Amino acid sequence: MKLAFVSTKGVVRGAMAKAITSKMARLALLSMDIYLAGTEPAEEVPPKVLQVLKEKEYPTENLVPIPISQLPYDDLDILITLSPEARDRCPYSPAHKRREHWVIEEASPEDVTELRKLRDKLETAVKELLKIK
Repeated sequence: MKLAFVSTKGVVRGAMAKAITSKMARLALLSMDIYLAGTEPAEEVPPKVLQVLKEKEYPTENLVPIPISQLPYDDLDILITLSPEARDRCPYSPAHKRREHWVIEEASPEDVTELRKLRDKLETAVKELLKIK
């Protein structure tokens, strides 16, 4: 199964979503290729985002987003957009079995409390996506 998370910069919501999904899918024995893309991809994940992910032992490698143009777009099974810009810039594809837009507010990359709340919201969303209790 191929899944992509697309946001604007890709290094806060998108990076967290990919890290959380990677661990949860592995623990549930699900085979998934997980992509991270941005409409305007940033070059690195902010240190406090990595810190908050490490607190729950989420993987922090391979979290640099790629441009949308580099996604295997028509091969994706699931496309999840995390920002209005991403939703508007990702065209509909009949190849996608599922497409969702998650309305989850961006957190300041410098505010650890906000980042923890964001991580917890994304954990809930990913559990629902993967049908994990």
